[in-house]
Amino acid sequence: MKQLFLLTAACCAVSSGVQAKVVTYPAVSYCAESIAERNVQFAKLKSEKGSYEAAMSIAMSEKVGPDAASSSFIFEPAYGRTERYFTCTIPLSDEIGQFQVNMHASLDNINSGRPGGCTFSRVRRISDGGGWKILRFAEPGGFWWGDLTRNDGFVTYSQSVDNQFQRSTTLEAKCRTTWDQGAVKLHHIELEY
Repeated sequence: MKQLFLLTAACCAVSSGVQAKVVTYPAVSYCAESIAERNVQFAKLKSEKGSYEAAMSIAMSEKVGPDAASSSFIFEPAYGRTERYFTCTIPLSDEIGQFQVNMHASLDNINSGRPGGCTFSRVRRISDGGGWKILRFAEPGGFWWGDLTRNDGFVTYSQSVDNQFQRSTTLEAKCRTTWDQGAVKLHHIELEY
């Protein structure tokens, strides 16, 4: 019995030092639409509709940006759905090697099998002696919103990423919605390491 107690105590001591850290980033604070792309698409819409007023009436009907009521980032553009996107930028540190990124969202009226989802990159800022350079490393994987399993419209996506303990690095999720219809409400992003 004494040996069993000592073995149990030793296992608890060893396992208690290995705990995962989970950090949550609210999408309302870490995600934003590409303003440059939105402006390009608005100019095309204005040209199509023939007047600024007609284009503005369509632009005012869309739901894009922070939703304070739900602390989410909502993305349901009314024009330029294929070209427009939003980016979530999550800071990483040199204390992070291999980690799991989890995205939690709600989908409304998104059709299955339609292209539109997120891709991931690690973005690193380095000095080359003469100035700062930005390096972007595309991560394998990513997803389409319509292919995720839904639970009353709620979806979760998880992917493993390796930061290689590099400093001055961020994780960038670049996301689009589907071309035809539907809204994405991104609630939060978690990092587990």
